[in-house]
Amino acid sequence: MDSIKQTVINASTTFYSTQDQEQRRSAEQWLNDFKKSVNAWYVSDQILHSDENEQVLFFAAQTIRNKIQNSFHELSADSHESLKNSLIQHLEKLSTSKNTTVQTQINIALSDLIMLMNSWHNPLPDIIQKFNKPEHMNTLTDFLTILPEEISNKRLKLGQNRRDQLRSLFSSSSPFLIEYLEQALTQISLLPFEENQSKIKSIYKCYSSWIDCKLIKTNLIINSQLYVYLFRILSEPKSDLDLHDVVTTCLINILLLFPFNARIDDSEKALLASLKENICNLTISYKQAESESDGEKCSDFCMIYTELCNALSFYLLNEPNTQLGDLNTLNLLLMCGTNEDYEVFQKSFVFWFNISEEIYTNSKCDSLCENFKSYVYSLIDCVYKHCQLNSEHQSVPPSRSDDFGDFRIKAADLVADIVFIIESNKCFEKLCLLLQAPNATWFEIEAALFVMCSFAKSLSQEGDHSVTQVVQAILNLPSQAHISVKCTAFRLIGELCDWLNKHPQYLESALNFVCTGFTDQNVVPIAANTMLNICSHCQSHLVNHLQTLLNIVVSTDTLDIPSDASMELLKAAIVILNNLPPVEITEPLVKLCSIQLEGLQKVLNGQAQQGSKGLPLYWMDRLTAIFRTIKISSPIGNVHPCQPAIEQIWPVLSDCLKKYQIDSKVTESCCRTLRFMLRSTEKYSQNILGNFVTEIVNLYRLNHFSCFLYLGSILVDIYGTENNFKSGLVEMMQVFTKEAFDYIIENCINVENLDELRKHPDTIDDFFRLCLRFMQRCPLEFIQSSIFTPVITLAVTSLNLDHRDANLSVTKFLSEFISLSHKPQIKGLNEANLNLVNRFIGEIGFKMIENSIHSTINMTTRDTKDGIADVLSELISANRRHVENDLLMVLKNLRKTNHQGSEIVTEQQLMDIHRKIMMSDGSTEIENALVQLEQLYL
Repeated sequence: MDSIKQTVINASTTFYSTQDQEQRRSAEQWLNDFKKSVNAWYVSDQILHSDENEQVLFFAAQTIRNKIQNSFHELSADSHESLKNSLIQHLEKLSTSKNTTVQTQINIALSDLIMLMNSWHNPLPDIIQKFNKPEHMNTLTDFLTILPEEISNKRLKLGQNRRDQLRSLFSSSSPFLIEYLEQALTQISLLPFEENQSKIKSIYKCYSSWIDCKLIKTNLIINSQLYVYLFRILSEPKSDLDLHDVVTTCLINILLLFPFNARIDDSEKALLASLKENICNLTISYKQAESESDGEKCSDFCMIYTELCNALSFYLLNEPNTQLGDLNTLNLLLMCGTNEDYEVFQKSFVFWFNISEEIYTNSKCDSLCENFKSYVYSLIDCVYKHCQLNSEHQSVPPSRSDDFGDFRIKAADLVADIVFIIESNKCFEKLCLLLQAPNATWFEIEAALFVMCSFAKSLSQEGDHSVTQVVQAILNLPSQAHISVKCTAFRLIGELCDWLNKHPQYLESALNFVCTGFTDQNVVPIAANTMLNICSHCQSHLVNHLQTLLNIVVSTDTLDIPSDASMELLKAAIVILNNLPPVEITEPLVKLCSIQLEGLQKVLNGQAQQGSKGLPLYWMDRLTAIFRTIKISSPIGNVHPCQPAIEQIWPVLSDCLKKYQIDSKVTESCCRTLRFMLRSTEKYSQNILGNFVTEIVNLYRLNHFSCFLYLGSILVDIYGTENNFKSGLVEMMQVFTKEAFDYIIENCINVENLDELRKHPDTIDDFFRLCLRFMQRCPLEFIQSSIFTPVITLAVTSLNLDHRDANLSVTKFLSEFISLSHKPQIKGLNEANLNLVNRFIGEIGFKMIENSIHSTINMTTRDTKDGIADVLSELISANRRHVENDLLMVLKNLRKTNHQGSEIVTEQQLMDIHRKIMMSDGSTEIENALVQLEQLYL
């Protein structure tokens, strides 16, 4: 062992200190192998008993922590006590050193040992008694801070029963914790406040951690000196920022014990009332911090006020005339809205978002709006003032990538959410008055226009003179107006698109106004978005302007304007194009597509083009935009208006696929274009279908890019119900299946190789999306084919795949297949075909249930339960008796103890899961039962 120990020391020293990357990789590989060995327990423990450097000690401590979390089963039960004693010795030794990183690893290791060691019945009193000395205070409080947090450590896979047991154990031991922390605080408070803030901070970090984990009852909180002293710290101007932050977090955690809009028990009202009184008394401290421009402390106070209002929300909504429901409490938030720092004000947004949603969905919405109206008016005043740009700002308004720009967008979202309380038109009218103020500055005008943008689409479209006044003012905006005012005016005109649709007499002027924005490189993106908005909502009025739009689109291709802007103008033209009679669409559509094809052809021929135009993606994205936007409901005759354009495009895209056949990004972009081309014409692209299928099959054989499988699913969706195409589509599927299986698992026999499946989740996702389309369009032909048996076997195995999208495609396919057994009339199956379906279900039903349950308790991906629930629901509808017996057998076969022999789940709990699933009325109830099962094992 000594030689291994020395090798570990040398390897870890090399790993942390060498500059030679090859040596570092070699050391890392050796250390990773060492961590997996059983010897790692003893060797790491011995290193921690030595006096090695901090890096070596850190590696040893981290290894012990990892072993406890991942390999605790390697230890026999009789060795747990010695491990406990050794870790306590290490912690005791480290308490006199400054190796905080090592100490943290030991803290986590000892905490995790407590979680896993059922035989340690009183860990908290034992640890406190062992370390209850002044020189160990920081060590003990650091450990006690980490301890409750590890209850939720999913790596430990404690299971719900053990977590509940630990919560009960720690909650009953919390008086020991409070007694110790109060004792430590009393000793510290005898000394000058400024000299002991770091120790006070460690005490409140610990206290906060236990409150956050809901392990201290409210009566213990209110009766504790820790609670009283907390407000003294917040009131103390000499509190440093770190301590202020920690105590703020602690107080917020106390407030979070009271859920939003929830009535609380009478026993807890005393604490909530005390919190309200004490927090309201902090106003003086807030104003002092504000006068000193201490933004960090002001932010802390604003977060406290916000969580107080959240905690009081039930009473604010339902009992506004009581002590707890006094609406004047909202003035604390509005006070923060007058702070010069927008970041302070932003902290309050969460309450206003919450309360607006609650009022909107409340049956007493009208009376609640009346109660909150004056506060919302004040709130919007605050938003208006904080959204004003700096007077020295010279460019376009800031975007979301800028901190202030991000704030403005969030503030606008808030106004959009809450404006209904005071009515949109009344708010617009109030802002209109600000625009008309005789001495209004450009930044005040811009801010008013900006806030108007947030709710312009919710305005009443009739009879509001203020909207007309604003529109007229914008359309007559002088050319020398500030660029930010122009940009926001463009945005507002775009947001007023519904109003313009009702008042078409302003459309001509609006379009002319927007076109002025195309002369400025910086303004073009906003002007283009506005044009798209107007075109999308005023289509029927703008058909006569199509040629103008087409001219703009053509001209932008010769100008160096941003790609996104030119794309939006292209979409705007297509939106209007959709309103032409079908016979008039083809010519302008072909013209627009020809421009893109010409650019793409230059790329394929190697001709140089400026900037992003020299890339194939630029032109394919524009083609995609065209066919994604084109919508033709009823083509006349046998020729679709898009057909000539598609027949012109396909040969060029085919060349592109061949040239860039090993470039996944270009191939995916090309497939995206083809997808929307096919969708735009549906069943009218038969002329290119033969070559198209041959092309994508051959390319898939070459590169196995899953986007070709997705394209296949589009073809099946479009042509799968056509008898003339069914056999050809099945042949295509046979090739795809063989190639996909060869790619994933190298042969078509071993379809249950889960390790290989995990390497190709995208292929699984798109493959079963394709299979799903067959189930929906031509299920009989697919089920009767020779490939169906390996496909269904692969699907059942893939239930265990820990990948959300892939798992969802698999479960949708299986659900659709199973539904055939009890909904045969939908797909027109006869008795013989129905028997075939039932035979498959009979053969794989048990395995489906088994894999569904195992994936529930083993997956790390959290949001796959809905798909698995759908599968089980369909199986129950298909054959309730078989599912009842199979599910019972699967649940009984689940492990009920962990590696240490401790019980994870009881027989009764598993029977409850069985009962809930079998008595469910649908997928939602089954999903809830699966989540409950997962928690028992997690």
